Parts: sequence; C-alpha cells; structure tokens
Amino acid sequence: MNKVLVVARTEYLIAITSKAFILGVVMMPIFMGGAIVVQYLTRDQVDLSPRRIAIVDQTDRMFDTLEQRCQTRNENEIYEGEGTERKQVQAAFEVERVQRQSEETERLDVELTRRVKDGELFAYAIIEKDIFDATKGAVVRYHSQTPSYRTLANWLGRVVNDEVKRLRTEQLGLSPESVAALSQRTPVRQFGLVELRNNGEVKDAQEESELLTFAVPFAGLMLMFMMVMSVAPAMLNNVLEEKMQKISEFLVSSITPFQLMLGKLVGAVGIGLTLSAIYLGAAYGLANYFEVSDRVPVTLYAWFVFFLFIALVIFGSIFSAIGAACSEIRDAQSLMTPIMLLVIIPMMCIAPIFDSPSSFFSRAISLFPPATPMLMFARIAIPPGPATWEIILAVVLSATFAAGCVWAAGKVFRIGILSQGQSPTFAKLLGWIFAK
Repeated sequence: MNKVLVVARTEYLIAITSKAFILGVVMMPIFMGGAIVVQYLTRDQVDLSPRRIAIVDQTDRMFDTLEQRCQTRNENEIYEGEGTERKQVQAAFEVERVQRQSEETERLDVELTRRVKDGELFAYAIIEKDIFDATKGAVVRYHSQTPSYRTLANWLGRVVNDEVKRLRTEQLGLSPESVAALSQRTPVRQFGLVELRNNGEVKDAQEESELLTFAVPFAGLMLMFMMVMSVAPAMLNNVLEEKMQKISEFLVSSITPFQLMLGKLVGAVGIGLTLSAIYLGAAYGLANYFEVSDRVPVTLYAWFVFFLFIALVIFGSIFSAIGAACSEIRDAQSLMTPIMLLVIIPMMCIAPIFDSPSSFFSRAISLFPPATPMLMFARIAIPPGPATWEIILAVVLSATFAAGCVWAAGKVFRIGILSQGQSPTFAKLLGWIFAK
C-alpha cells in the first residue's frame, strides 16, 4: 500500500506543480471573464449600413403603414442616449414600393432576387392580397440571402400583424380598448411547494428561479464532463509515454503492475478532485455574492464530489488500461473512439432528462453505470429529485462498476505494460482480462 501511495503522491505533485496545471487553473477564469469582456467591448460593433427592403403589397393597403412605421423607427428607435451622448445602435430600414407592370415579361421575384444578389436590396417581401381574411391562410413571404439577420423580418412581421389586427378590429366593430383587454396575458409565476415543519408551522412556497433550476444541474454536469476529459485522456497519454520510453519496465521491477496502475489512478483522481474543489469554491463564492447560496443545498456539493470520484475512477482506469495495452498513439486513438462515446452519452441525453427527469427513459439511462455519475447527479439537482431507492441503486451500481473497471484495468495493465509490437483489439483485451 505504501508503494501505491508513493506513486500517487508523485503523480499528484508532479501534476499540480507543473506550469500546465497552474496555467489551466488561472486561465479558465480568465477565459470566462475574457469572453464577457470581449462581448462588452464588441457590443457596439454592429453593422449600421441601411437595410433596404422591397415591398410587393398585393393588398394596396399595407405599404403606407410600413413606410410610416419605418420612418418612426429610424427617427426614434435605433438610437440610445440623449443629446451629445445619442448614438445609433441599430441599422436603419428603407422600404421601397414595387408594383408589377402589365407589359413586363419577366417574373417579378426573379427580378427582385437579382437585385438582392447585386446588393441593391437587402431583402424583398410579398404581402399576399388576402392577408386581412383570417379564413384564407394568406402569408407574408420574406426573401433574403442573409437568413441569420432576423431583425428586419421580425420588424416586418410585427408591423404587418399590428395593422391586420387593427383593421380586423374595425371590421368587427370592437374598440381598441376592448381588444387590448382581451389580448392582455395573465403571467404565470412558478413556485415550489409549501413546507410543513415538525412544529406544525407552514413555510410558504418560494418562487422558483428558472435560471437556478437549469443552471445548477447543467453547470454541474459540464464541470464533471470537463474534469473527466481533463484527467482520463491525460492518464492514457502518461501511461503510453512511459511505456514507449521504457520507463515502465524499470518501474515494474520494484512494484507490481497493479500497484503502479492503482497509484497512477489515485493520483489522477486527486488531481480531478483538486480542480473541482477550486471551481466549486469559486461557484460557492459567486452564489454568496449574488445571495443565492441558500438555494443550492450543501448536500448537492457532496453528491457532486462523490459522483465525480466514481466517474474519474471508471474512466481513469479504462483509459489507463488502453494506454498500457498500446505501443503506439495510433493504436490508442482507435481504441479511444468507442470509449469516448460512453463519456459523451450523458451530454447527448441531458435534454430529455431536463424535460422529464422522472420518466422511464431518464431512470433507465441514469442507472446505466458509465453514465450514472453525470446523469444521476443532474437528476438529483433537478427538483424534486429521484426517489431514494434510485439514488441507493445508482450508488451501488456505479460503485460496483467502478470496482470492476479497476479490476479489469489491472488485469490488462499487468500484461499490456510489458507487451511490445502488438496491435491490441477489444477481443484481445477481453482475453487478457479473463486470463489467469
């Protein structure tokens, strides 16, 4: 056991005192803060060139309104500040009326498309003539070669719908006040459940924060994924590098292969837990700063650490076994691909779990041992959380699977660390696992 601890301590100290580790810890908040700073500095970097749109108004009743609203927008809605501080922050719009001449032989949409491609127009729109008749299903057809710019299309739709609503109101003989009262929406605020305490008092339900409801489980899942991706592949590279440089041959002369692998695994797990402790501490500090720390139970931090430990043991042992079995990086890369799919499964399944954390699919996939650490933690973080028996079963299954991975990795490590010149396959690795 002392030899295992010596290897673990050596691996741990070498890693946390390296420049790469220190830079990684320092650069992560710098990158995150830098992204915010860059967005702040580039908030004014907006293309303010006018967007000209051609309007084919088949109703002959909509263009004047569009022209008036466009003028109002350009004069009042695209600026911020007052006086000398007033500056333009959005592009101005220009509307052009287009009418079809009877003697034309070319299709109007072909002509307008050519003008868009030539840069004369940014877009064109065709307002169908039956737009005011709710039974006709008429639409406004918006054409542009820049579909990612939605501001113009959204403005056009808003103005057209406002005018259609106004004219339909007049046709039905309703007052604008009545329509406004009918259209006013009643907000729905989401609360948790009231709490009945042991002394008989009732604690009122707290309003749920949508940000916290989704941010906490998603951030925890992403952090766990980052820790696994930071530690496990690095362990593979470390084992493979020592094997290629013949260092492992000297090490196994004074320590058994299983002790060597276990020591490296313990060191790698320690590195991952150290990194997560730094980031969790920063997250707790931010939660205190924004006065929401009481909304995140302390037990959730404990569950995160436990499931992160299990995830690091599972994938650390698997990746170390692959590193020991391979003699070249090319062989390791071919074996890594299916293992990486196991790591990515939780990220692929998070959407349906967020939507329905208590569904059969959510229960089943969160009890699939390679995905259990990440997905069960996410389910625990999403109210109301899984049933107690599910958590107990997840702990038993994931811990048993982790122990099995360590045992299997030790068998592969014992044979693979000294084998040379062989291209391993999964069938060969299975043979090594069950070899006596």
